Amino acid sequence: MKYLVLGLMVLIFTACSFFGGVKENSYYQLDYVPTPKEMHNENTYPYSVRIKDFDVSEAYRRNNIVYRQSPFQLRFYNYELWAVKPEYLVSDMLFRHLSAAKIFSDVRRSIDVEEPDFTISGTIRALEEYDNQDEWYAHLAMNMHLQENRTKRVLWSREWDYRKKVSNLETIYVVRGLSELLEYINNEAIADIDSVMNARVGNTITKPLPSMGRPKDPVEMETLPPPGEI
Repeated sequence: MKYLVLGLMVLIFTACSFFGGVKENSYYQLDYVPTPKEMHNENTYPYSVRIKDFDVSEAYRRNNIVYRQSPFQLRFYNYELWAVKPEYLVSDMLFRHLSAAKIFSDVRRSIDVEEPDFTISGTIRALEEYDNQDEWYAHLAMNMHLQENRTKRVLWSREWDYRKKVSNLETIYVVRGLSELLEYINNEAIADIDSVMNARVGNTITKPLPSMGRPKDPVEMETLPPPGEI
């Protein structure tokens, strides 16, 4: 009997290989290139800041890319995967963006012997593909906090919940849309932090907040409507 079962397994595997092969995994990452010329500030604040790994809502704490067609049901792709866990993808992109912006004299990811002056942390609440019949959206919801480590005071905090319609019904376009949303959020966060730090050092003349390459059409960056209205 066991030889019969083994023989059937071999036949099934052979048939799968012959008629199309075993489906391979596809791996994705969030990525964009910050543009330092557009983000350069007049002042570099003489402080150090560490970017902690972001927390992630439990449903998104996985390598499988999440998609849903209903507010009440999440689904997970079997073969469409994040190359790195979402908490590292988002934190690393903020590190690259903040380093390029040159707001702080020292931007870190790791814990050093000397504690930095400030810490940026946050939570990813949603990182997903949202399907609505023949329309797909990239959906990113998250928050960030800036804490002064000496006093443990939170100097700044903000929430985002954005979506962006994608042009093609393929995962790669959703990932591209999520990258654009993350760039938009990081631009807003850095502009806010620049304003906070500018006030902290006691400048009497407030600098205009840099545009930092925001999308030409911000109408595309819509707040996700209540469930059922997408």
